[in-house]
Amino acid sequence: MAKYLVVEKLGHTAIITLNNPPANVWSLQALQELLAEMSTLDRDPNIRSVVMTGAGEGYFSAGADLKQFASGDAALAAEVADAFANAFRAVRQFHGVTVAAINGYALGGGLEWALSCDYMVAERGAKLGLPEARVGLVPCAGGTKALTDKVGVAWAKRIVLGGETIGADKALAIGLVEEVVDPGFAKIVAVSLANKVTAQGPDAVSEAGKLIEASQLRSIDEQLALEKAAFLRLFGQSEQREGVAAFLAKRAPSWQGAGEDDDEE
Repeated sequence: MAKYLVVEKLGHTAIITLNNPPANVWSLQALQELLAEMSTLDRDPNIRSVVMTGAGEGYFSAGADLKQFASGDAALAAEVADAFANAFRAVRQFHGVTVAAINGYALGGGLEWALSCDYMVAERGAKLGLPEARVGLVPCAGGTKALTDKVGVAWAKRIVLGGETIGADKALAIGLVEEVVDPGFAKIVAVSLANKVTAQGPDAVSEAGKLIEASQLRSIDEQLALEKAAFLRLFGQSEQREGVAAFLAKRAPSWQGAGEDDDEE
């Protein structure tokens, strides 16, 4: 049984809550729990989306538990860095959709956790930043790339090099988050967004997610070739046939292995 994570299931959506008060920091064990939970959910075809949030009202996650580094144990530091990378990679590679519900401070490894999700919802009053340089370190869980991919080089440098902590409205303005909501509503809105994936074909969602990720590293001609290959892999499969039949019959599709309530919002 997980010590630091609470996992709930609502239909085709799982909700993972980091519960490590007071600031929901990431310990080595908590990261290992996240890797294990994401691996389990990724093997469950009934789970189409995962929402990530923090317990309480003040913190989504304040990042790594710095007490782990107080002894100066380099081997432990390497183990924690690997645990961050492995856990957040599992979030990025999930077969469906992942949504971060940022309900407070999202700093360091907390923001990197949110950045590993497909999109982010933040409550007004939330604060986001990557302040690792203040303690003589750098982000080590993909933050420098994921942040730059979302907001560009200049803003990434302001946030990482300048140590700027930005509010939810500014985060929305620069493209760091996709939606800002009133306090107490991040989880509700995130679940609503996550549920939208149930209307899409599961295999199509998985293929499309991979294509979008690959697009940043490919030319348009390379991307066209990848898209054609994925299109043809899907064409003629039962999912594609059901999708077309449902569209023509003007009914909701029934995706194999995805339960019987796919037409529900």
